[in-house]
Amino acid sequence: MPGISKTVISLQPGKMDEVTKLIDSTSSQVLALEGVIGFAVAVTGEDEITVIGVYQSSQNMNDANESIREIMSGLVPFAAGPPDRGLYSGAWFSN
Repeated sequence: MPGISKTVISLQPGKMDEVTKLIDSTSSQVLALEGVIGFAVAVTGEDEITVIGVYQSSQNMNDANESIREIMSGLVPFAAGPPDRGLYSGAWFSN
């Protein structure tokens, strides 16, 4: 069964543009991880983003977790607090 991660990050006011550039610059590192199908970033509040990651399996997701934390550590200076991250089993649908 696919693995799906959800990370909600509250940002410091006015930091959205910098965070967007940082995510763009690190996206290839995330997509290169074993078992990653893809990820999406949604602006879910004025100063909040939600990152959804999709993996071929829950095992791939768990194996990639430490690498994801390292890649995402660049967001720490822009965050208003710790991220709310959850790892789930689920299903992914696309064309």
